[in-house]
Amino acid sequence: MGTNETNENVTNAAMNAVDETVANAPAPKKNHGGAWKAVLAVVLTAGVVGSTTLSAFNLATLKSYVASQQEDQNEETTEDYVKIAEQYEIKPTTNISDAYKSGDTSKLTDKEKETLDMAKDALKEMKIKDDMSDFEKEKAVYDWMTSSLQHDQGALTVIPTTQEDCDNPYGVLKYHNAVCVGYATTFRMFMQMMDIECMVEHNNEKYHSWDVAKIDGDWYITDIYSDAGNGNYAHFNMTNNMFTQEQNWDQEFFPVANSLKYNMAYQNKQSVDTVYDIPAALRKAMDKKLGSVMIGFKEKIDDDKAQIANAAASTVSDMLMNNNYKDAPYAINNYSWVTDPTTNEYLFSVTFSSYNVTENTQNLTDEQLQKINDAVTKALEGLKTGTYDSQGNLTYDAQPDNTMYDEPNSEENGMDKTVTTVEGMAGREKQAIGGTDAATDMNLTNDGATATFTTGE
Repeated sequence: MGTNETNENVTNAAMNAVDETVANAPAPKKNHGGAWKAVLAVVLTAGVVGSTTLSAFNLATLKSYVASQQEDQNEETTEDYVKIAEQYEIKPTTNISDAYKSGDTSKLTDKEKETLDMAKDALKEMKIKDDMSDFEKEKAVYDWMTSSLQHDQGALTVIPTTQEDCDNPYGVLKYHNAVCVGYATTFRMFMQMMDIECMVEHNNEKYHSWDVAKIDGDWYITDIYSDAGNGNYAHFNMTNNMFTQEQNWDQEFFPVANSLKYNMAYQNKQSVDTVYDIPAALRKAMDKKLGSVMIGFKEKIDDDKAQIANAAASTVSDMLMNNNYKDAPYAINNYSWVTDPTTNEYLFSVTFSSYNVTENTQNLTDEQLQKINDAVTKALEGLKTGTYDSQGNLTYDAQPDNTMYDEPNSEENGMDKTVTTVEGMAGREKQAIGGTDAATDMNLTNDGATATFTTGE
């Protein structure tokens, strides 16, 4: 029996065993979109590709995974006391927010009192005032959390080895050491302190959590964790249709978010004549240092026009990455199609990555930077540099080159680019992260965006 035939038989046996498990299991009470089947397919494929046989252990693991996912689907959805990634638990913080509003801290533990004190200090830093609207308060919390909590300011940061507090406001505010649960429960605590309704949502697979807040009668989804350190409003006040491009969750249990009124990209909305005006609209948004923008069109958008719009955004992103324009974003983070709930017309939603800055963020003097440069050059002395030709073949120079910066080769010998040192490597890493090779089918439907094209981050 050949190897391919063996693999096929093993695969069929494994699938039959799994199918039998599925067939004999009780039907789930809630339909969670069959996401666990996709995960199961990946696990099974990895096991078969990695070996010509599927061990009894792996098969038992697959059957156990199926059973556990079906058991989870049979459970009723709840907001609190949910384990994310099997170790981080969503817990209520209403005792802290209630103590803040009543002024009575007698029922709080010492740890909760410290959390409340840190939260009060944070609200002062946010400059929250009573006469602010709920949206203004919510945005102030978002801005503060995405800019202040991604890391400590010093070069030497003491992070406790324990992870017991990374999923609650105490750890987020004290150590800046948080997982998504920590960001979500902290945001909810701030909202509840200001009498803004807010819930922590989680996806069906229970590996991610975020918030949904009620502003002026409408619910909006906000994922602080995904925007931490950037603050470009890519995940601020989204609709269900927008976020279902990234996550799936029990939308029958949690409130429906279907308004764009307080979405920042929607508030920055521009109207243009045709899809060919997209580059100019994006330049206008970049000149204003906007993190996101939605673009409406006077012409009717169909699949062909949508493809042109996608290509225009991709081309702008490529030019941003290749040229590193001053005070411009280094790339477009993502772009997608959404439906305007007020007009039912299509909008092109774009979010930008971080903007290039010229400041010396390390606070080092020119002399210190030069010493670093000299030290690195000396340490790498003697290493040969490599060059790629137009076919992507790598060859090494006969003599070592100790330059610290990329210098484009001449057109001689068909050499396109020199592979050199730190800054060149960083540039290529940035391009790799923000590549635009991914292809996604584009189908426009009346219920909003059906495809997201991620080009950076």
